[in-house]
Amino acid sequence: MVYHVIYYGMVNFSYLSNVLSIYLFDKVRGVMSKSKIIKDIVNEEVPLSQSLTRLQVIAYDLKNKSLERWAEDELTGYTDEENVPEYRLKHSINFNYSGINNMVHLVKNVNLNPSLLGTDVLEQTVNISFKQSVSALESLLQEEGNSIYLDRSIYATEVEKNSNGAIQCMSIRQIVSKSDVQAILAEIKNRLLKSLLLLEEEFGCLDELDINIENEPSAKIKRINYEINNSILNIQEDFSENREDSLYNKITWKIIIPIVVAVSGSLLTIYLKFVLNLF
Repeated sequence: MVYHVIYYGMVNFSYLSNVLSIYLFDKVRGVMSKSKIIKDIVNEEVPLSQSLTRLQVIAYDLKNKSLERWAEDELTGYTDEENVPEYRLKHSINFNYSGINNMVHLVKNVNLNPSLLGTDVLEQTVNISFKQSVSALESLLQEEGNSIYLDRSIYATEVEKNSNGAIQCMSIRQIVSKSDVQAILAEIKNRLLKSLLLLEEEFGCLDELDINIENEPSAKIKRINYEINNSILNIQEDFSENREDSLYNKITWKIIIPIVVAVSGSLLTIYLKFVLNLF
């Protein structure tokens, strides 16, 4: 009888050890491996627009309207000036023009003194809001050279007036460094990656683009959405746990779990007494 007790005890211990080993292996493997959707972004194997579309699908499952709206705005462009994020706002006081100087000299792409545009025009133009879609921003980088040129020819009459007729502009261009656009795309990529990494940590592989939240506590989903919206997207939102979940958690931890622990402890005591009596 003693032999059987010891034997089955060893078998159970061996079984638990195997289960624990498999669990730890899966956890380590899960930490080391990354979803293909994340690898594609890091390795730049797909355009940002495609990755944003994938995030949009996941955000819909999470019922995260803020994340879904952010992905949509980045995909299609911002229509409301007030909603343009800070990382899309840039500054430039560099202009050039092509035209005629002093009614005689024909010039092309020479520097223009910004003061000739006048204070009102400068206030409207020096702060640039890039509202274009991600695809449009990426296409700007395909142009030759290190700069992007924005057409400001509409202000030619202002230059002529402020120069007392000495400068007649046929075209005016505002010069923006491509590095500014690259910085915008880098920030979009960074926020996209952070969001996906957080979601992968919470829900595992994201390659199916399907997160089932039916069996997840609503408090957990709220917490995850709060972390994404506040810490990653910088959208300030209030976070409060669902009352039902809060009540459920209190009942679980203060009533159910103590009962389970007490019963388990009693059974373990009886079992130990039985084994000791055998010995």
